[in-house]
Amino acid sequence: MPIYEYACPACDKTFEAFIIRRSDEAEVACPTCASRQVSRQLSRPAATRLGSGASGSAGPGPSCGPVG
Repeated sequence: MPIYEYACPACDKTFEAFIIRRSDEAEVACPTCASRQVSRQLSRPAATRLGSGASGSAGPGPSCGPVG
């Protein structure tokens, strides 16, 4: 289930909305001013942090085998 980021030009706020069905997007309203004139924004993908002692690489683990 995707969470989309929206911008409201009426109050200049950004917010996130959980959208289950494509038709739900028509019901999205700004939580600050209740305007429905919002636009979906391009969001950065979420990053996964590794625990302490990790090499800092977000690549596949050693059990994935050689590539190429």
